[in-house]
Amino acid sequence: MRHYSRGMRTVFHSKLDEFAGQLASFCATNARLLDRASVALLEADELAANEVIDGAAELQELREGSEQLAFELLLLESPVARDLRQVVSGIYIVEHFTRMAALAGHIARVARRRHPIPAVPEPIAPIISELARRDAALAGHLQELLAKPDVELALSLETEDDAVDDLHADLMRKVSAEDWPHGSVAAVDLALLARYYERFADHTVSIANRVVYLATGERPEGGTLSHLDDGSVLD
Repeated sequence: MRHYSRGMRTVFHSKLDEFAGQLASFCATNARLLDRASVALLEADELAANEVIDGAAELQELREGSEQLAFELLLLESPVARDLRQVVSGIYIVEHFTRMAALAGHIARVARRRHPIPAVPEPIAPIISELARRDAALAGHLQELLAKPDVELALSLETEDDAVDDLHADLMRKVSAEDWPHGSVAAVDLALLARYYERFADHTVSIANRVVYLATGERPEGGTLSHLDDGSVLD
C-alpha cells in the first residue's frame, strides 16, 4: 500500500483548502443570485432579472473548475477516509449549488417574462417575500457552515426548511381555491415560484446534512444527502 509523503500531504491539503474556498464562493454567489431574483420578482426589476440570468450562466465556469479540482484531489493518491468523504461530499455539494443557481434563474425568468407587469399579485407578495427571506437565511447559514462546520446548526436547517414547506403549502391552497381572484396565468406562475423557492431550501438542507456526514461519518437520522434524484425539470 502506498502512503503519502509529507510533501504530497501538503499538496493535498493545499488543494483541499482551495476546493473549500471555491465551495464558499459558490455559496455566496448563489445567495446573491437569489436575492437579486427576488428583487426582480417583487419589484418588477428587469435589470435585476437579467443580472441573475447572466450570472447563473457564468457559474458554469465555477462548476467546471470545482469539479476539475475535486478530480485532481482524488488522483493525488489514496486519501484517508475523512479526506475522501470531504472530496466526494464536495462534488455533490457543487451539484446542489448548480441546481440552486438554476432555480434562481427560473425565478428571474418569471419576473422578466411578465415585465413590466409584476408577476406577483400585491396581496400575495408578503408570502413570496417571506419565502425569499427564509431561503436567504438558509443560504446564510450554509455560508457559516462552510466556514466553520457546526453539527447543531446543520441539523437546525431542517426546521427552517419545514417553515418553507408550510409557506409553499399555504400558497398552493390559495392558488387552487375556487374563489382565486387573480386569474390562471398568475396561479401557474405562483405555483412554479413556490416550487422554486421550496426546492432551493431543500438543497440547502441536503448540503447541511453533508456537513453532518463530514463531521460524524454518519448520515443524519431521518435526513437525506441527495434531493437530486427526483428527475424534476424544476431542479
